[in-house]
Amino acid sequence: MKNEKRLVTAALTYVNNIPHVGHIVGCHLPADIFARFSRSYGYDTTFVGGSDMHGTPSLMTAQELGVPVEVLTEELHKVHKKIYEKLNISYDIYSNTHTKIHEEVTKDFFMELYNNGYIREGEIEMFYCEHDKMFLPDRYVIGTCPHCGFSEASGDQCEKCDSLFSPSELLDARCKVCGEKATLKKSKHIFLILSKGVEDLKKWVESKKDVWRSHVYAEAKKWISEGLKDRCISRDITWGFNVPLKNYENKVFYVWFDAPIGYISLTKELSEQKYKDLWLDKSSKIYNFVGKDNIQFHAVFFPTMLLEHKKYNLAHNVVGLNFLNYEGQKFSKSKKIGVFCNALLSDHDEIDIDALRAYLTTIIPENKDTDYRWEDYKNNTNSELVGKFGNLFNRTLNMIKNYFGGTLNVDEKSLDNLNEFDLEIIDALHTLPKAIAESYERAELRDAYKLIMSYAVKANGYIEKSAPWNLMKEEKVEEAQKVLYLALNVCASLCIVASPIMPNKTKTLLMEQIGLALDPTLNDIYHLASEFNIKKGHKIKNVYPIFERVDNEKLEKFKNIMSEPFDIKEYFETNKK
Repeated sequence: MKNEKRLVTAALTYVNNIPHVGHIVGCHLPADIFARFSRSYGYDTTFVGGSDMHGTPSLMTAQELGVPVEVLTEELHKVHKKIYEKLNISYDIYSNTHTKIHEEVTKDFFMELYNNGYIREGEIEMFYCEHDKMFLPDRYVIGTCPHCGFSEASGDQCEKCDSLFSPSELLDARCKVCGEKATLKKSKHIFLILSKGVEDLKKWVESKKDVWRSHVYAEAKKWISEGLKDRCISRDITWGFNVPLKNYENKVFYVWFDAPIGYISLTKELSEQKYKDLWLDKSSKIYNFVGKDNIQFHAVFFPTMLLEHKKYNLAHNVVGLNFLNYEGQKFSKSKKIGVFCNALLSDHDEIDIDALRAYLTTIIPENKDTDYRWEDYKNNTNSELVGKFGNLFNRTLNMIKNYFGGTLNVDEKSLDNLNEFDLEIIDALHTLPKAIAESYERAELRDAYKLIMSYAVKANGYIEKSAPWNLMKEEKVEEAQKVLYLALNVCASLCIVASPIMPNKTKTLLMEQIGLALDPTLNDIYHLASEFNIKKGHKIKNVYPIFERVDNEKLEKFKNIMSEPFDIKEYFETNKK
């Protein structure tokens, strides 16, 4: 086990609905693959995630459904958790931000900033609805974006062009609840003084130039160059944690103040010792996996909060992802455009979780927006998983079973008369797992997947060139056994390097088919991927295809299952009965 301690976080997601696969590839799956690799490579790894319970989206949805917001968020938190479990997202803890421990950590964090002189009072103009007699949080206001002209922009952010702006800049503002015109009124609030921490932020961002992806670095530099303005961190709503200052008890923390602090409270909820090791010990490394719309918060605002707090560690890497589209279009629940996760709440034979994870890995939007395409899903399953990866295992194991009754009486020490093909595959066994690990380390997960498939192709090529079936016909039994021995060691190696992406199938292949008492998902096992693991006299177990081909009929069934959006209204009406 390596000494380095790693904390891997996936962005906390709102629970005003349930995730679609865009959310999965935007943080949960990449973070999981990286965390699984880190554990297998020997790093002392902790992976935390949770539901972002607060904020106006959940409050609005609860009001629309006529459900108490506490009931809505707690119920959908359970649904989120079940979906991530079904997708084998290996959180060490998946909790939420409406817990006692999170409230304590958030308020302590705030008071530290307050005592350090980074909090000030002030007035802001907020939209007010005369009809409903209430100040309107950002999500309760819609209008026209001052930057792109989008007519359904919210109070301080445009979902179309991702611009942030002050409420006074929003055009044609109206109340989202009643539709009446919204007017600006002054309201007293508290502000985080960002300007005091900007110099330290500049130095920190510059230190990440060769660590972060270029678009993450560029986003942070853009925000800094435009100048950081003090940011209001309180809201006039009832859902959230009350601000612990006199005269502000009726206001709550803005969700984007308390949400990232959740990474700290989640770690503390898991273990007091891990909290100390990962947030207070400067030798640990933190990796934040976030979507495009969260980059500025994790590369600019939250780091500034941490720098001004002066106690906690900052992220080593902010792994910013981009957006996933669907067949060239944006996801739309109302138009049933997309791939939705509610089907995972039930058992469907058509859903192969590892095949889905493998395909989603190929479209993780690491450096630009990507597309989910059904034809690509089918091709990846048939060509890559069945034709390359699965075929290698199936043919190797079947030949060992048919030619040698399932037992190989050869080991690394008895290898001799090695030809150029043997030396090539031995070199691949020693070097390719290291190359794959380097891609995992850089969080270049698509590249890791490609290298894994190239490894399988190389092994298949070795079998083709060595032709053990011809060697058996020529009664070159020892030669044939050597070929299959080397191929089987590569199969075992592939199980280990591919396990972060396909944990179920690789475990089945290594333990139930190859017959090794090795779990490829175990901590500190990756080094075995470059070694010979098959001993003399080893007997394989079961042999059967691990992946099934997808024909057009199966694809259509799968498509129909996964294309049905979650009906939140129906869900809560059903649960009421």
